Amino acid sequence: MYREIAVKDFLPVLLEYLKFSESILDIGSGTGTLLERYEAALVVGLDIHRPYLLHRKYTSPHIIPVHADASHIDKLFLPGTFSAVTLIDSLEHFSMKEGMELLKKAEMIATNRVVVFTPRGFFPQEGTDHFHLQGEYYQKHWSGWEPEDFLGLGYSVTVLKGYHHAENPAFREAFGEDHEPLDALLACKTV
Repeated sequence: MYREIAVKDFLPVLLEYLKFSESILDIGSGTGTLLERYEAALVVGLDIHRPYLLHRKYTSPHIIPVHADASHIDKLFLPGTFSAVTLIDSLEHFSMKEGMELLKKAEMIATNRVVVFTPRGFFPQEGTDHFHLQGEYYQKHWSGWEPEDFLGLGYSVTVLKGYHHAENPAFREAFGEDHEPLDALLACKTV
């Protein structure tokens, strides 16, 4: 499935994909600003940069922070451990090859679905940690994804038209004030 929509907030679409998930592994959770919005009974927020987890925005006891490298999730979790695995603004922080491998591992760990939110195409970003927690290295973008990349892997793709724009500091830094908005991708695979 492929569709294009114009929305200012992707969260309702994301939550619809996660509606019946009992447990969620969120890869690259950062400070976890979205995690309390997930309706699952158990949420694990995994991030490689420990200061993000130490300064997390969530307080709910059902959300567990895990400090680990996402490339090792297959060693941390057994197949079928979580209902869903999410990669929200994190897949672009891996090379295309690493990202493809990470998606395979996520698909093994999920019993229901894998959901990815990422910019469409390459969105240059480096040297800035908008959380101000010295995570500049981990904020660098190494890959850009197109709908065809996900469709070829069996994902359904929703293109969020013009989602990234000059109100976003990272967008202004990468493209300038006057650049036309760029799309984002929300990809979902039922496993």
